[in-house]
Amino acid sequence: MEKTPSQDTEDNPYLCFQRTPSLRRKWRKRYGGLDGNKLLEPNKEEDMRENDLMTEAHEERNPLPVKGAESQDTASSGNVPCPMPRNSFQSLSQRPANLVSPGSTGLPSLVSNGALKPPLPQAEQERPVTTSPQPWLSVGRTETTQGHSKRRAAADVLFDSFASDGRVGMNHFFETVWSSGLHRSDPRIKDCYFHMRKLQDEDGTVDRNTFQRCVTGFVSLILKALQGRFVIPDFSTFTDETQKLFMKCKQLSSVKQEKDSRDSAKWGVSVCTVDGQRLSLGDWAESCVLGEVSWPLVYGIAIDQLGVDNVHRYVGVEEFSKYDSPFTLTKQGVPHSPLIETGAIITTSLLQLAGSLGAEEEEKYESVLNAVKRLCNKEHANLNCTSYQSLRKDSIRLHALSFYLQEKKCFPETVDINATLDLMLQCASTEVTCESGAAMAASLANGGLCPLSGDQVLSPSATKSMLSMMQVAGMNDYSRIFNFKTSAPAKSSKSGVMLAVVPGVLGLLCWSPDLDSFGNCWKAVHFCEELISTFQLHSFDIRTPFRQVLTYRQWKAESEGYQIMNILLAAFKGDIQSLRRYFLSGADVNAVDYDGRSALHVAASEGHSEVIRFLVENTGTNYSLKDRWGNTPMQEAMRHSHGPAAQLLKKYEEQPVTL
Repeated sequence: MEKTPSQDTEDNPYLCFQRTPSLRRKWRKRYGGLDGNKLLEPNKEEDMRENDLMTEAHEERNPLPVKGAESQDTASSGNVPCPMPRNSFQSLSQRPANLVSPGSTGLPSLVSNGALKPPLPQAEQERPVTTSPQPWLSVGRTETTQGHSKRRAAADVLFDSFASDGRVGMNHFFETVWSSGLHRSDPRIKDCYFHMRKLQDEDGTVDRNTFQRCVTGFVSLILKALQGRFVIPDFSTFTDETQKLFMKCKQLSSVKQEKDSRDSAKWGVSVCTVDGQRLSLGDWAESCVLGEVSWPLVYGIAIDQLGVDNVHRYVGVEEFSKYDSPFTLTKQGVPHSPLIETGAIITTSLLQLAGSLGAEEEEKYESVLNAVKRLCNKEHANLNCTSYQSLRKDSIRLHALSFYLQEKKCFPETVDINATLDLMLQCASTEVTCESGAAMAASLANGGLCPLSGDQVLSPSATKSMLSMMQVAGMNDYSRIFNFKTSAPAKSSKSGVMLAVVPGVLGLLCWSPDLDSFGNCWKAVHFCEELISTFQLHSFDIRTPFRQVLTYRQWKAESEGYQIMNILLAAFKGDIQSLRRYFLSGADVNAVDYDGRSALHVAASEGHSEVIRFLVENTGTNYSLKDRWGNTPMQEAMRHSHGPAAQLLKKYEEQPVTL
């Protein structure tokens, strides 16, 4: 029996460029609607619904699949997938899943070829392939509909928590959101703010339907902010404490006062967490040149392009002192570190080997600048031409070092030294603001993933190598002392910029032109040391049970309530061992709840004589305390007819007080 052309095509897997039914099914299954080079139109909602219903009815009549080319053609052409229908408003405010979800700060997943990719732009593309006999389209629709219904239900709960007379005041709602640390310019929520402002009534309120339309796509992030699930749950307290530290550092005076310098009084700080919470103080809007801070960025890009093993064939990982001659190499004949001048020259030369950055010299810098902008959430980051021309005129030292490295054969083959130095000076002349630099530091603290855009700019391995080198040799000769006090990776420059990272928590950028004897901004150094000490962010600080900023402060307030609840519960159960443990831990045995009832009130109400004896004799509980209704523990025992407990308490009351 002769085979049809379609059967020949299906039997031969190498005919991959022919549009066969099996190939079309594979494309739809793998790419969610891409059939060859044609993208399905999302505006055929009614047709898709009819096809879906027809397919389900057909499967009920014919549960078993029919083999053959004609049936396969019919099955492949009758059920065409389409995206979920959207109204006009949702299409304007639709956000990628990694921007809407509050857990977008996590690292991207591994795809099938082992490469790290940014998160998929749609939640529908992330669901696993199922082997259910149900049609692929109906399963995807059900999952998407369920997710949308959950978001609408969460938006209803959010509306009820703010509603007054069936309406929500927009100013009150967003002021509560901003108090969590989110900024109005945050790309994850600014569309929600824009649409609600546009649709609000004259009195500044919105009804339930309008609230749902504006908030449903962003409800995960908003709930995470309002529930205190950010890395800094109490951002107002963090702001107050940070402002005190900022003013304290601002009032300090340097030993070397430069009277003619107008910029010496400038002092700016900006902080950004891995959840996108932001705080900027002082002259944070002033532009500042990165200088030596660009060296770890170039090093990270080189590792991301070439791999850590290839990069460290040309540069070491050791600390280098300025008291040693710069014309020295390690025993292996390579520069000591990528964060010194010779190491930065070599690391910059390695970028010429990365073909993906472009072939021309201008394309190389554009690629580096693009990476910096992506780390900064595409905020202010540009080339300062004045600084570049100034550095280029005074580049005699760099040329001398490059000739020395060329003599020692430290450069890779086919590398243009002049182009390398120009690229290095361009990177050093890149200017940022404290706010954009803090977003870049937060991206490094988040494993190379920008918390504001969800863009995986650098791989986690490259970010790890960057932070390790910054911790080893980022603060010049002060690196060991700074690492001992803070354990935070940091890099400073002669321009007064200092970038510091607390991995998994936050990143910050400080700027002040005043430098100390180590060539670091002394205000920034003091600020970082005080900040990490105040909020217990040292890597080896184990005084707090949770690895979150200010959680210990919030836990101090919450633990008082939990402590009272645990003491009263132990007294209710007659658990003397737990009461003894709480007492030895420093708990207040006279602590009362909102009704003024202490543990002795509860023990007397339950008739636990042993607990009463322990509380009075061992812990010194005050047995004359009165609750809200004016009852003492003895009166509680008598009211509940516990004679032995009442007699015991009466005996204690009749005993004379001993000093």
